[in-house]
Amino acid sequence: MKTRIKTFLIRLLYIIPFLIFAYAFIEQLILVEERFRKIDYKVLIPMIIFLYQSIRNSIVGWILIVLLYLAFLYLIIEGIIRSIEYLGGKTDLNILIFQFAFALIYLGLSIIYWKIRPKNRLI
Repeated sequence: MKTRIKTFLIRLLYIIPFLIFAYAFIEQLILVEERFRKIDYKVLIPMIIFLYQSIRNSIVGWILIVLLYLAFLYLIIEGIIRSIEYLGGKTDLNILIFQFAFALIYLGLSIIYWKIRPKNRLI
């Protein structure tokens, strides 16, 4: 694969999560009608990290993304465990299947991020 195309695809894989978090950030700040809007750091910090990584593509940014990945993976696993506990009462089988599918897609993303990790730029 040509270097320019590979670089573009790598940047695209970091821009897409940035855009998702940016949309959530804009939705919280602008589209929600509240008198006192507060910034959710669960959205702002990943947005900044993905923006940094899409611009620099460095080892430090990749490590920060892996830490974010592990934190969100923990939340996904915790949600699956709660769904299994509440199966039949508060949740049904369709929600559980959807959560397992989302977890598998998320694990597939980890393989992609492992393959595109930077190897030479530290910061």
